[in-house]
Amino acid sequence: MASKPKAQTSKQVAPWPRLRGDLLMLLSLLGAGATLGLAAPGFEQWYLAWFGLIPLFLTIYAQTGALKRFAMGLVFGLGYNLIYLSWYLNLLPLDWLGFTGISGFALAGTAWIVVSMHQALLYGLFAWLSGSILQKRAWPAILLVPTLFVLIINRLGNWPDLMGVPWSMLEYTQYKQTSIIQSASVIGGIGLEWLIVAVNTTLACLIATFLKQIKCKPLMARSRELAYYQGLAMILVYSACIIVGLLQQESFKTAPGDNNLNLRPVTIVQGDINIDMQKSKRKYEITDLTDIYYGLLKNTRDSLVILTESALPIYLNESPNTRAWLQKTARDKHIDIITGAMDKDNIERPMNGAFATTSSGTMISTVYHKQFLVPFGEYTPWLINYMPQWLKQLTNTPAGGGFAPGREAISFALNGQKVSPLICFESISPELVARSVREGGQLLVNISDLAWFHQSNCGKQMMAFGVLRAVENRRYFVFAANSGPSAIISQSGKIVKQVGQDAGQCVLSGEVGYDHRLSPFTLWYR
Repeated sequence: MASKPKAQTSKQVAPWPRLRGDLLMLLSLLGAGATLGLAAPGFEQWYLAWFGLIPLFLTIYAQTGALKRFAMGLVFGLGYNLIYLSWYLNLLPLDWLGFTGISGFALAGTAWIVVSMHQALLYGLFAWLSGSILQKRAWPAILLVPTLFVLIINRLGNWPDLMGVPWSMLEYTQYKQTSIIQSASVIGGIGLEWLIVAVNTTLACLIATFLKQIKCKPLMARSRELAYYQGLAMILVYSACIIVGLLQQESFKTAPGDNNLNLRPVTIVQGDINIDMQKSKRKYEITDLTDIYYGLLKNTRDSLVILTESALPIYLNESPNTRAWLQKTARDKHIDIITGAMDKDNIERPMNGAFATTSSGTMISTVYHKQFLVPFGEYTPWLINYMPQWLKQLTNTPAGGGFAPGREAISFALNGQKVSPLICFESISPELVARSVREGGQLLVNISDLAWFHQSNCGKQMMAFGVLRAVENRRYFVFAANSGPSAIISQSGKIVKQVGQDAGQCVLSGEVGYDHRLSPFTLWYR
């Protein structure tokens, strides 16, 4: 007689319920990432950064499958960056680029999603690699997780050669928390990001250790006592950063300015004009622009004057009349002028530049050329050369076909002080800014043109970059944007004065200090 088959001892999970569970988990992680995105400058929910990574850690480190960890990290990173970078949608309208109606919306939406996905891939890589290492239990999570996070997301994946744009870094969420960001003068923004991730990791470890229903063995401490010690150690590290920050803030409260530096007037000219975007409405001639700027400067004397990126959208060295206007204006008003204009290299390639004119009417022969160019906006990545023509035409600059990059940091000698210029989103590169300070810069000046993004969070996030760069290098930071916002930021990261995007044509006047001392961060970060 045939024997009866043995009853199955383990439950078989049907494919559909398992798939549905995975989809729900991915949707939950997408929402968790989007929630963390609200910590970004502009949304201002900065506190979310200190615990917003916990859902990601508890989920990915509970998985044994590498592919599933990668997918979970990818989805979380996508949700985070879609919110953080939502200002890409403010590229609309794109009629000036030849894309009207639905085609313009499709282009702006595609740019938003593609850039967000690029950054999300880094989160996927981090989830896969960190999970694989933690499974072996060879390294404590409290050290491994934040270290891998900053190496992969902040450094490795954002090399310019990989079209990396380290825009949505966690440290910028804290730009208004002046006590905690003072530590950046030693550890930099990258060290602050490490601290944020370490706090998230510590909290996740405590949850995994003490809540039995959380099955996340790689995050569990080897004993409850060790979990307590890890938590205590993180409290001490965080408290030390706060205490040092408070002490440093007190030292910067001395009158009349930070560290009793000699202060000098500065004037930002916010022209509120973008040639390319308004070419369908009105074609501005250079004389129109110089008349506008001269009118805005009617009450300005004895000051450092900042005209923004592309304020003079011409090849300045080939325009003797405009050069003569700059020299006469500087001499008559006794002002030093820094302005954005175009230049050419020795093989006639166009370059995005910053020029300087002294108060004696002398134009400084050395021109600063922008080093960190915007993919598509200022140059066409090599890969696009193999793409259809409609993609190639998206590179749109005043020069027509894209810019060549500069190769070195410089400083302008103005009124006995040295000013280091930066152009547009170069302020997202802490190594580039630190190099400018090591080259002698006593004041940092960023000239930008953000009119492309209309009323959006882009400008606020750019100001956040300036705050971190000011603290890291202990330099005053002047952020001058053609259509706003513009700001004067002190060495301690305090936004001393600012004007918004709705101010129209105006000037922002204030004072800045100059310093020659190098912070620990400036010395070590390369």
